[in-house]
Amino acid sequence: MQLRGCRDARRLRRIAAADRCAALLTLKALAVALGTLSVVSTPANVGLGHAVVNYLRPVLVGGAARVDYAGVCPGSDKLFLPDVAVQAAPLGTTGITAVRHIFRNDPQVTEMQDQSGMLRITIGTVSTTVLKTRIPFLTLSPPAQYTPRDAVYEIAMTANNYAKAHRLSFGIAETVLDVIGRGPAKGDPHLPPVMKDVTVDEALDSVAKTFKGIVLYGSCRRPDGKELFRSDYIDGS
Repeated sequence: MQLRGCRDARRLRRIAAADRCAALLTLKALAVALGTLSVVSTPANVGLGHAVVNYLRPVLVGGAARVDYAGVCPGSDKLFLPDVAVQAAPLGTTGITAVRHIFRNDPQVTEMQDQSGMLRITIGTVSTTVLKTRIPFLTLSPPAQYTPRDAVYEIAMTANNYAKAHRLSFGIAETVLDVIGRGPAKGDPHLPPVMKDVTVDEALDSVAKTFKGIVLYGSCRRPDGKELFRSDYIDGS
């Protein structure tokens, strides 16, 4: 009888613990539904950076933004986004004020607005090795001049080829490009066919400013010491 009583007591404790967990999960789900709490929980593929961007887009109001992040390398050629805690900005707020509210609970995130008005969000300590690499002659194809995602990809590939030619210790991470390039159209925003003596950072800025969207850039270092990088573009608000 005593053994059975112990088993019953343990069973009751398990039920109580399960009830407490269920209650906490319900409260968390309610907070997420109300927009008061959200965690982009990773490591997850950089494509999930769109979840972070979804909080930014409503507050940009036609402005450009850069999101640079220190990613995670699991040892392959893949680059993953780190954990980021975000929350919805107060209704009616925009620009840097709203962006600071979105990331205010994540100490690894810094936000600023540069002299051109572009918002810059940095997640973690981002290596500038690739960003500071100066490309003597950057050529963009006609579709890339009018299509920001094509432009970002061609900039990354140019940097990757430059690193190979000069035996630099970085390279592009695994990338899947799924976009239909646009041809020249009179009056549409576009990039020049050639950029001379430009850094990767400056080239990516040009994409964000020209198309008024969000350019994401991430880098990480593999266990073997090689630095991987990846860039992407998402339309703004």
